[in-house]
Amino acid sequence: MSRRIHIVIPDQVARELTDLADAAGESPSTLAATLVRNEIANQGSQTQIRKPARAARAAPGSGRPVWLEPYGGDSEWRRQTWGAIVALHGRYPRHLEHLKDGWWNDEAEAEQLSALSAWRAALDEHGQDPREELAFHAQLGEYRETLRSQGGGVRSTWTPGPPPVDWLD
Repeated sequence: MSRRIHIVIPDQVARELTDLADAAGESPSTLAATLVRNEIANQGSQTQIRKPARAARAAPGSGRPVWLEPYGGDSEWRRQTWGAIVALHGRYPRHLEHLKDGWWNDEAEAEQLSALSAWRAALDEHGQDPREELAFHAQLGEYRETLRSQGGGVRSTWTPGPPPVDWLD
């Protein structure tokens, strides 16, 4: 007996799945079913389901995930986060080339960048599963497309450098 289940994956992952399926001479849905079946079988042989290494971890003493600023503000967290985002931009300049100047004034934008930089750091420190790396790059690709679709000119593009005074306050 079989059952049909609908799943949603990011565009970049879908492209990678299609490429893998083409190389294997299979349809993407057949390959996806095989990959899901194999992972479930792998998980079933373990006593507990593994949680991804990128699972939310609270910042010490804050009760919040590391990519979110502690309640009440924290200038040290902001300095470290700024540096991590500058490093992320340095590592993936083409993916972040459309990031707008003043992103730090948009809470959603700042949280996304902080989450991406925290995820990258967790992978660099503790990454064990190549699927986590692939998931990160798929999400980074989705974020790139979001930035690109927002438009704007060269003059509105962010140039990494020291944090502005209003970010540290």
